[in-house]
Amino acid sequence: MQLRKLTTTMLVMGLSAALRTQKMARLPAGSTLDKIAKNGVIVVGHRESSVPFSYYDNQQKVVGYSQDYSNAIVEAVKKKLNKPDLQVKLIPITSQNRIPLLQNGTFDFECGSTTNNLERQKQAAFSDTIFVVGTRLLTKKGGDIKDFPDLKGKAVVVTSGTTSEILLHKLNEEQKMGMRIISAKDHGDSFRTLEKRSRRRLYDG
Repeated sequence: MQLRKLTTTMLVMGLSAALRTQKMARLPAGSTLDKIAKNGVIVVGHRESSVPFSYYDNQQKVVGYSQDYSNAIVEAVKKKLNKPDLQVKLIPITSQNRIPLLQNGTFDFECGSTTNNLERQKQAAFSDTIFVVGTRLLTKKGGDIKDFPDLKGKAVVVTSGTTSEILLHKLNEEQKMGMRIISAKDHGDSFRTLEKRSRRRLYDG
């Protein structure tokens, strides 16, 4: 069962980081570009275990689909500012702190998997859509969970601070399903929790 389609984009503050046909159509504007030029550094927030979008590989290097876009943005900013030696600083962020840290200027834009919805548009700016996703369940193969109604009375793991967490709590309340919702700190923690306790179901999107 797919609850709804979700649009996912690069999360930015004061940036119009639209990406079209493998090149930048618009660049960071106004105060953000001025800040980057003045400080000589562009700070990129990234997720640590949001596979396949932004995560650490075996060499602890940040890689992924969103990271490729992030690299394109950085190169375009270097060209725009005529600063080929612009310093790039990567800082890890989570579902819980990404928007607050963006708002207070800790980083300039995010490389991750943040869903673009109306509530978040009040808090930050977004790039053009780079992919569309749906919400899905992950459970042990051959188990008795086939669809969302089968979660009634079950323990369900979801990543804290995500759109999926909001939707799951809403579903639980409106349908009176009696689920025990377990909020994990990130996607990696969600998967590890599922692996350790095979009876639990992972709700992701």
